[in-house]
Amino acid sequence: MTDNRDPSLPPGTTVRQFTDELVGAALAGACDDVADALGVLARANPGRIPAAVAGELVTRCTSAVRAHQRTHVDALFTVMVEDERGDPASVERLPRGPRAALRAVLAALNDDEPSRDIHVALATRGTPADLVGVLSHLLVWLVELSAPSAAEFPLLSCFAD
Repeated sequence: MTDNRDPSLPPGTTVRQFTDELVGAALAGACDDVADALGVLARANPGRIPAAVAGELVTRCTSAVRAHQRTHVDALFTVMVEDERGDPASVERLPRGPRAALRAVLAALNDDEPSRDIHVALATRGTPADLVGVLSHLLVWLVELSAPSAAEFPLLSCFAD
């Protein structure tokens, strides 16, 4: 079994530790620390480490949603996408990476781990800028879902390319 150490992360740091620090910085509003951490991930070896961090963030978003949903244990999750005017919009309007990340969260909420893993892999493909966009969306969603004043199911922000 591996401890998830990688030479592209700070020495002696596991993916879980790195993600803990990244999430802590995001929740604290420490934008410079978040930007530094995203820069580390953007320069990391493509694939394994960024996907592992994205997977951790998907898991945390899923846990945050479940914390809002106290009933309906067997609920089926879906999303409604709205444009900036509040009008219904197609999920296809989202950038490719964040769209895959959103689908990964939904798959995890619906206990479909194979689909979750596929969508995490799809979300973390692309350029370093694409990866930063995906991780930024996941962090923003986690912060929105973790806000103590958050509604039962708060609206989640999405940003265009």
